[in-house]
Amino acid sequence: MPVSRERNESNIRTGITIYGATSFVARHVLDYLAAVGPSLSRPIEVTLAGRNESKLTAVLEKFAPIMKEKGKNAVKLDVLVANSTDYTALKKMAERSFVVLNCAGPFGLYSSGVVGACAETGCDYVDITGEVDWAGQMRVKYGSAAAKSGARIISLCGFDSVPSDMAIFAAVQALRQSSGSSESGSSVILKVMSNKNEKDNNNKKSMAIESARTWHECFGMAGGGTLATMKHMTVDIKHCLLTNEKKLRKVPLLLFDPLVLTNPERVRFNPDYEETRNRMAWSEWMNLLPFPHTILKQGVSIPFFMAVANAKVVHASAIALNYGPKFTYKERFLPLGIDRTIAFGHFSTIPSLFVLGAIMMGGLMIKLPIIGDFILNFVAPPGSGASDKMCENGHAAVYAEVKAPLEGQPGQMACANAYLSFEGDPGNWVTAQTVTESALSLLLQRKELPPRSKDGFGTPAELLGTVLLKRLTETKVRPVIVKTHVRMNEREHEYKIYK
Repeated sequence: MPVSRERNESNIRTGITIYGATSFVARHVLDYLAAVGPSLSRPIEVTLAGRNESKLTAVLEKFAPIMKEKGKNAVKLDVLVANSTDYTALKKMAERSFVVLNCAGPFGLYSSGVVGACAETGCDYVDITGEVDWAGQMRVKYGSAAAKSGARIISLCGFDSVPSDMAIFAAVQALRQSSGSSESGSSVILKVMSNKNEKDNNNKKSMAIESARTWHECFGMAGGGTLATMKHMTVDIKHCLLTNEKKLRKVPLLLFDPLVLTNPERVRFNPDYEETRNRMAWSEWMNLLPFPHTILKQGVSIPFFMAVANAKVVHASAIALNYGPKFTYKERFLPLGIDRTIAFGHFSTIPSLFVLGAIMMGGLMIKLPIIGDFILNFVAPPGSGASDKMCENGHAAVYAEVKAPLEGQPGQMACANAYLSFEGDPGNWVTAQTVTESALSLLLQRKELPPRSKDGFGTPAELLGTVLLKRLTETKVRPVIVKTHVRMNEREHEYKIYK
């Protein structure tokens, strides 16, 4: 772990600064803070930051009474004006904050300076972006600054990509923590582990994960900010097809480098990891196909629409936490849900392919120059999102499976499953919950966190680990269900879903 300078805590005025506090998701963050406030270990100060003082003041006037009534003054609010183009103001914002929680997207347009200010000043940082290419650029650009300052910079802490990252993390830890016999329950992942030595424990485990997969079911509505991000996301086609030496890649990249979020010097630009990159890229290409699963009684899944982002996070966690030298990952979507997919079996093919076609058509239309702009402005302009009723009725669940060969038993595989279930609309309630609990992990339980990465950048599983997982399960507001099951013979109960 690099030597980092200590922050001058006399300059810190607030625990969490919410940047982009007038955004739609930020208001759900404030709702969650108000509800969780009475159960916090101590009162916290929260700053509402952004470029428009009058809008910030309106948010303050709306939520201050709510914090007083629901939170019993456990959360105190103030306002700070900081434009995304004013680096001096952003740096002052970071200097006075313990953690910046960033909701200002599209992040490639508005948030690079925020990351830079946090990396330079030693302020911890979390955000809700799904822009993996941008997040990778930030690590390349500001990694050396964060290494010196001691900051922890953790992007993709919303629905993109905490459920995927933490489900695989939970399954891997359950398998490695198992006593050698099949067992189930959330206690498998939450017991035994010392967070302080979490990464060291992983290094000592012999279970090398070779394959990992998640199946998602969810119901909700994409907000205007999410759709705007999809609209403005660009792809470097030449980089996907050609190496830096301008040679054709052995396996072309699917939109972005599978190692885009890894440490640039140690992994991403290290030629020794080219075979790893090719293996992960091929797995992403294979993930595009619809196919049936034995565990779902031949029910059919399709690629999850956020797999292109979530897979990069899981890949980065796999390398940072040493899941295994042959690790591969696929991320699937079950339009009918887990139970109905199992019940329909082969007959789930038709509705699954229909949904896949609809998703592909919708994504294409959004990217079109004129039609896409019309759809965004008419259907879901920036700042809009799901209604309160939709947020309440929404839900998200992820089922993970990891497999590892048993040492000394050729052909035998051990298997672990993890099931995580969230309440509420994925893009709003789930995102608000996961990013807020990520920020609270940094603010309230810093001494319990896993070791910081060399450059301070990392994934939720790598830099928050079991601390975040426990906060999600133990919260008094919409607690997340986490269940795990381990079996030393992968064929044992192969048709059973452990939920």
